[in-house]
Amino acid sequence: MILQSLLVIMALLAAQGETTFTVEYNSTRYEYHITDQDLQATPPWPANQDNPPLSPRSAIDIASKQLAALLPDGKDWRLYEVTLRPIEDRWVYLVQFLEPLRSNAGGQQLSSGFEIVVLMNGVAVMPRISK
Repeated sequence: MILQSLLVIMALLAAQGETTFTVEYNSTRYEYHITDQDLQATPPWPANQDNPPLSPRSAIDIASKQLAALLPDGKDWRLYEVTLRPIEDRWVYLVQFLEPLRSNAGGQQLSSGFEIVVLMNGVAVMPRISK
């Protein structure tokens, strides 16, 4: 299985107080912008607390619903990876999915990836979409 067409870039724009995650899939760019205000609206995850405020299972469910809304066949994608990413004093989930396998002309099985950003308050960040 080959993970293609997934470009995940984290750009910390300190001057603007914004973090951006970018995914490119099927010649379309999806930019997830998270402002400092968005982050501060989420609960912190203190170092003395074993579990994050939002469970991984909840983050997966939230991300799955957003993927199904964003992509025509999103409900058919499979979970690949869940990552906790710190941003300053807060955390976000990066939930990655793989599309259903497809064969290329050479008979290789291919699968592209897609990532959804979920905040600790249970909000899936809505991407800005451009071609």
